Amino acid sequence: MASGKGAGKQYREKGEGYMYWVAFLCSICSLVLVFVAFASPFWYKSWSRVHSPLANVGMWHICLSGWVKPRDPMMRSYVGCWWIHSTFFEEVWDDIMPAWFRVVQTVVDRFRIKYYNPNRYRAFMINSVLMFVSGVFVLIVALMFPMYAKDPTWMPRPWLNYLSWSYGFFVLSGFFAVFSGISLFLKSTEIHHKPDKGTMEIEKKLELPHLPTGMAPPMRPPHYEPSEQGGRSVGGYSIGQTSLGQASMGKASMGQASMGAVSQGGQSKHSESFV
Repeated sequence: MASGKGAGKQYREKGEGYMYWVAFLCSICSLVLVFVAFASPFWYKSWSRVHSPLANVGMWHICLSGWVKPRDPMMRSYVGCWWIHSTFFEEVWDDIMPAWFRVVQTVVDRFRIKYYNPNRYRAFMINSVLMFVSGVFVLIVALMFPMYAKDPTWMPRPWLNYLSWSYGFFVLSGFFAVFSGISLFLKSTEIHHKPDKGTMEIEKKLELPHLPTGMAPPMRPPHYEPSEQGGRSVGGYSIGQTSLGQASMGKASMGQASMGAVSQGGQSKHSESFV
């Protein structure tokens, strides 16, 4: 089993680290909070000690306590808890769910599921942007919902109602989304500026040896492999191999002497042959 120090080093090499886990946990918290807020019916609620036509309302569930449609000649009263798209509200859908309420429903569930790849700079940057966009959408809903919920044409006597814990959970999810976006952005910049491991190894192999002041650098890299006919290479310098030449004995030719060459250690010596 790897030690904690070794495991931390392994995570950093894979692209993971503290920023990655902070972003991941903040994203999970944001997703859980927005799911609870989205499914619970306590965005807007009336005070329990007073009577109000509205008991409580959420994104998909509403509880009424004697609500009457404005200017309804029949004065029909709606009582009980219902799914907000139930046929029970077919005649009053536009009153129960005005345009602003549908916009809130649409915006709440956007940009919550993200893709994570701990080795890709682009994936981190895209997720960072999406998290910031999620935070902006949360801000829009956080401002829009309480402003329009106070409209007396939607629910009468709005001073008897208040924003409940489901709305608070949704606002809190926006903070976690922003924290996650910041962490992802920092992690993406870290990956972007991190030198490539393969490039570092190549540069290390090609690094020239240290030379005293005034000496010229070698003409060949230190790992230069000489050809079959070349000599040995030490520190970038080529040393010729000792070559022993064979003496060439001249033949008799019209009384002229023939000269052979003997090569030793790169220096050539001449031998003379006389008829």
